[in-house]
Amino acid sequence: EAEGWTMHRKHPSGVFMMEMIAVVFFFILCSGICIKTFVTADFMSREAADLNQGVLIAQSVAEVWKDHGPEGLVKRFQAYGPEDGSESYVMGFDGVGNPCEKEKTVFGVKAEVSELGQTEVTVSRNGKHVYSLTVYGHETKH
Repeated sequence: EAEGWTMHRKHPSGVFMMEMIAVVFFFILCSGICIKTFVTADFMSREAADLNQGVLIAQSVAEVWKDHGPEGLVKRFQAYGPEDGSESYVMGFDGVGNPCEKEKTVFGVKAEVSELGQTEVTVSRNGKHVYSLTVYGHETKH
């Protein structure tokens, strides 16, 4: 008789275990969503910072180009070029936007002059395009 009684008795620990599994699963699901949101926000923040820095660098290069032309780029930003037969100048900038040597470059900048007298200033980071700016002409001061 005692055996029959224990066979029909419900085990409250089994129900409790199922509830705990459901709670843990829900917690893991919410944690995953939060982590994904934070990673996405961090990625967007880094891209925005790169874009801001790229805009500032492109504006600086454009202003020097407009005032002093290619000589100003070489003198102010240690630009080298023209390279491969085209009239383009390459410069390197560090993470805070200061001109630097090729080995320390974070932002690469290329100023490419077209036949129309306009210059396309392109800023990239690790080979990825960040920002472009078109500059129309330059004035040489005498």
